[in-house]
Amino acid sequence: MGETIPVMHACGHDLHMSAWVGTAELMAQNRQHWRGTLMLVGQPAEEILSGAAAMLKDGLFTRFSKPNYALSLHDEPTLPAGVVGYHPGFFRASADTVEITIFGRGGHGAAPQTTVDPIVIAARTILGLQTIVSRENNPMDPAVITVGSIHGGGRWPTSSPSRSSSC
Repeated sequence: MGETIPVMHACGHDLHMSAWVGTAELMAQNRQHWRGTLMLVGQPAEEILSGAAAMLKDGLFTRFSKPNYALSLHDEPTLPAGVVGYHPGFFRASADTVEITIFGRGGHGAAPQTTVDPIVIAARTILGLQTIVSRENNPMDPAVITVGSIHGGGRWPTSSPSRSSSC
């Protein structure tokens, strides 16, 4: 396994919650102009792709009425400040994650034909994964595959080849 390095998702949750609270306040102040039930949902664990499933398992739509309409929001760094972007239908609606472990068989650097090099296999795997979208998917259907990290190797020579007596 590779080393876990703490990182931050940093998509602007403070902005999300400010917009959430502001929307609730405006909707409450203008209650006479609309009817129905306002349901504001903040999804936990969005970064690790488990929040929505946990909310459904917890009975989100059995404990509360299923809404007639749904609006979602996310900040967008490509838009200038003060501009609101809009997209009808599903948009950035799904994500999944997978961890792949590749095993190999080491050997001497002078005899690479006797090895099964996991670094070469990993490189070929990454190239194969990165071409799925461009070669296996209809270009009109949105899809993204990202290889986010690769961790390889666990050994480094302890002495130079010219000084080693174990060859």
